Amino acid sequence: MMNKVNRFERKWIFKSGNYLSLINCLIRSKLFFMSQYPKRNVNSIYFDSLDYSSIKQNLDGVSNKKKVRIRWYDEEKKLLNPLLEIKSKKGSETKKISIKINDLNNLKFPNQNNLEVIKSVINNKIKNKKTIYPLLSTHYDREYFISNNGMIRATVDYNLKSIFLKNNSQLNLVKNFSFVTILELKYLTKMDKYVRENLKEITLRLSKNSKFVNSAFETPKFYS
Repeated sequence: MMNKVNRFERKWIFKSGNYLSLINCLIRSKLFFMSQYPKRNVNSIYFDSLDYSSIKQNLDGVSNKKKVRIRWYDEEKKLLNPLLEIKSKKGSETKKISIKINDLNNLKFPNQNNLEVIKSVINNKIKNKKTIYPLLSTHYDREYFISNNGMIRATVDYNLKSIFLKNNSQLNLVKNFSFVTILELKYLTKMDKYVRENLKEITLRLSKNSKFVNSAFETPKFYS
């Protein structure tokens, strides 16, 4: 299965664990957000080359960039129905390709031998010029919302934590980012003006960062 989506994805990062206040702000906004799906745990493994080209693109503010990850839900210690997601971004416009990877279903995580299996399967799937490696994982709770006209989706992420996968000695070290809450809005590109006009009361600075970059940047010795 392969799905392609073109849309805007805009993130706001709050250095506060008070996600309930943020959710209340969405519900009371002019877009009248309401709950769309039950809360679930989101797990991702992010990949990069040995020279960290994907990380550098984010840190340098490159407008055309690509991100490769595996995503699965709920069970943190096992890859259940994982998807390979390839996200390319031009400015704020995002295209995402999702592919089921049954080869990795039910694989235990994190596990040194299984990380080698994951690396091999993903590189065979995407056939990059450079070999990419499992770099880090992120895990967080996510709540889903949709505007009352059904055209804008919002997610609120909290209880974020990360595991640095590059060094085997750190596989059991979990870095917590419980002080961070992340809001993301997703909508078709033609809706951009409408969304901006109706969210003026949420006066928060749009951040260029992502969970991926924040987690990697704060990992000890990442740039050594």
